Amino acid sequence: MRIKVKENQLETIEGIRPEYPYVLHHVNLSDTKVPWHWHEEFEFVYVISGSIKLNTTSKSDIFHKNEAFFINSNVLCTLENISNGEPGILDSHLFHSVFLSGHFKSIFETKYVEPVLQNKKLEILAIRGENTRQQEILAKLRKVSFLQKKENTEFQTRNLFSEIWILLLDEIKNQERTDLPVKPYSQERLQAMMFFIQRNYQNKISLEDIALSASVSKRECLRCFQSSIHKTPFAYLLDYRIEMAEKLLKTTDLPVVDIALQTGFSNGAYFGMIFKKNSGKTPGEYRKKYGISAH
Repeated sequence: MRIKVKENQLETIEGIRPEYPYVLHHVNLSDTKVPWHWHEEFEFVYVISGSIKLNTTSKSDIFHKNEAFFINSNVLCTLENISNGEPGILDSHLFHSVFLSGHFKSIFETKYVEPVLQNKKLEILAIRGENTRQQEILAKLRKVSFLQKKENTEFQTRNLFSEIWILLLDEIKNQERTDLPVKPYSQERLQAMMFFIQRNYQNKISLEDIALSASVSKRECLRCFQSSIHKTPFAYLLDYRIEMAEKLLKTTDLPVVDIALQTGFSNGAYFGMIFKKNSGKTPGEYRKKYGISAH
């Protein structure tokens, strides 16, 4: 799953096209990292095997095989594999709101889609098959995945998601009685600071720089990161630099020293030490996994 950052601080999903704003990503979390991210597309995630942990800035939850969950637009989250002998494999269905709503201010948008987009209490909705409605959603998500193996199924896919959406609206009403948590205001600040790091990770960055990007104090910057994703701004910066370095190691034959400098590390030796500490392999060993010759 590839994620890129746009100028408006949202992340763009590989495969989403203006003429058909839906894509299915089949992901094996045992060999794929899903970092902290957010995007304007809605997302339904169905667990095919194993167990996965979903983290948002306000909660964590575990989902097992044949369970699913809905992620609302612009929710900051991450997914991780839970090692229990079976790899965490999932189908991620992502689509832009226009996939269901059609043209601007249509009745589909104002009556059915906007209430979900504007629902500040709704970040994640669990779909575990606990009632008939949830069971129907799970069955339809499996059917959508099956359809993607065939050609010319765009209409059927959209029709199925229209049916899923109606069921989702009823399920939201049902779960709202249990008081869904309100999306924390600090998430917007955190997203601004994470975006700043993603745009400037190659350069030397101070805590003050990160805090100023969201117009907060250094103390508030530290609090936002620690309370939301349980790590410091610099730990997040280091993780992001390692993530970018992994991509370059996998996809280019650039010398390791060049990759170190391009991803914000002061020298190759320090980069090698930090990389091995984080991944358990040297940059050269990591690169060999993908058939790239070491430099």
